[in-house]
Amino acid sequence: MRHLREINSHLSVLRDAPLRIIVSAWCVGVSGCVTVDPQPDFDRAEHMVATRTGVDRAYNPATSSVTEDAVAALLVGGLTTDEAVQVALLNNKRFQAVVQGIGVSRADVVQSGLLTNPSIGLSPRFPEGGGRSNLTVTFAQQVADLWLIPVRRRIAEAALEQSILSVVRRANNLASDARRDCYRAIAWKQLETIANETLEIARKSLKLAEDRFEAGEAGKVDVNLARANMLNDHIRLMGLNREVEISRTTLAHTLGLARWHEPWTLEDSLPQEVLAFKDDESLLLFAMRERLDARAAAMKVQAAEDEIERQYLSIFPDVTLGVEWERPERQSSPNRNVSSDTTRATTANGGVTAPGIRSGGQKKQEPDQTIDSLLGPSLNITLPIWDQNQAQIAKAQFLAVTARKAYEAILDDVARDIQRARSVVETASRLAKFFEDEALPHARSSVEAAQRGYRAGTLDILALLDLQKTLVAQREAYISARRDLAIALAEMRRATGGRLPSESDDEAQANAPTSLDAENP
Repeated sequence: MRHLREINSHLSVLRDAPLRIIVSAWCVGVSGCVTVDPQPDFDRAEHMVATRTGVDRAYNPATSSVTEDAVAALLVGGLTTDEAVQVALLNNKRFQAVVQGIGVSRADVVQSGLLTNPSIGLSPRFPEGGGRSNLTVTFAQQVADLWLIPVRRRIAEAALEQSILSVVRRANNLASDARRDCYRAIAWKQLETIANETLEIARKSLKLAEDRFEAGEAGKVDVNLARANMLNDHIRLMGLNREVEISRTTLAHTLGLARWHEPWTLEDSLPQEVLAFKDDESLLLFAMRERLDARAAAMKVQAAEDEIERQYLSIFPDVTLGVEWERPERQSSPNRNVSSDTTRATTANGGVTAPGIRSGGQKKQEPDQTIDSLLGPSLNITLPIWDQNQAQIAKAQFLAVTARKAYEAILDDVARDIQRARSVVETASRLAKFFEDEALPHARSSVEAAQRGYRAGTLDILALLDLQKTLVAQREAYISARRDLAIALAEMRRATGGRLPSESDDEAQANAPTSLDAENP
């Protein structure tokens, strides 16, 4: 029974002052509840992707339920290269996984702004001889967050911005990959078409040789050479059929259509655009301004410097301020033995004496003069005596230098990518123009003249077959040059951050720095 009374006493105490503390803390927590809403970040990333890549929309988790319908609508009637880019940005699963990282970063931003949860302690201690127990209730709050939260939030917001830039950069790379795979698939299809035409020409040449053989104007050797040439063209066509299927499979994987059950086709041709770029310095400045990996690297430098500040502030990692309430223990009053008290009083006074009896006023006054509870503030600080966070501060300083060097290395990468892409574009452009203006017209006229000469009997079949092979080789080389030019332009878009320089960029370039030295991020 005594233990039951103790439990009831503890419960009554909890319903008193400490209960008010608990309820107050819970109310503060509820009023500070926050939610993680990354939707504005998803929308901003989608808008940046659309601006950089020229598509109408990109994958957004909020509209993912209608993504499949949008892809199906784009596939109707065959894909163009621009539509293939749109499909890739909507349907590529790896890109969709990268987009989810924005939600993770937004959650980190929300977490960085939250106070550490307060703590409540309850410590009952029971006296040996019975009576009221000693009870201590503490409520404490970590106050180091007051100076750590601002820098933590800056670091988390920088990481969120890096996540968004990473998504846009990945979208730019995916768009370039989709264009590259489209151009390769188109080129292989055109080479297959040329091979079919070449095979038909070889059949006609064989028929011409057979006709001349039957007329006694040519020997059996001419027929055999013509047949061998036709068989070689047929073998070449079968190899191109394989390359067409491989390029289509590669493109389907890039577009996220590897498991797509409905039939689809790519209906487009290689682009004819030839861009005239300005001088190397202007192009490099444009790329440095547009490249999101350079911008993200600059933000990493700033975040690393903020991390140094956070580590300095963490020299005092644990500073807890709270309030403590204590109810002291009280010895239980023993049961009074009247006969024993009378005997002791009689012996002391030498005669029969009644024991002392306290009045009601005395009994009431005695508890009023007793301290029933203690209440006061508490402070707990981890003293930086042995560990003053020197190692973490030094580590943060080294990481800041590493981030700055990485930023400078990315600027070097930008220069390399621009120079390489421009060189390939200019070389492929000159080569394609050479084939259009000189090589192909000459080869066609030579074959036509050789065919007339062979019919007239003034030219042997070996010369005709050699000229036909030359024409086929140059047609294939022309297609390859146009493919390389188209891919080089896609790589130029990748190197410049997704957009190519245009007349509308003149004003922006006029305001750009005039030096190629890396700015301090």
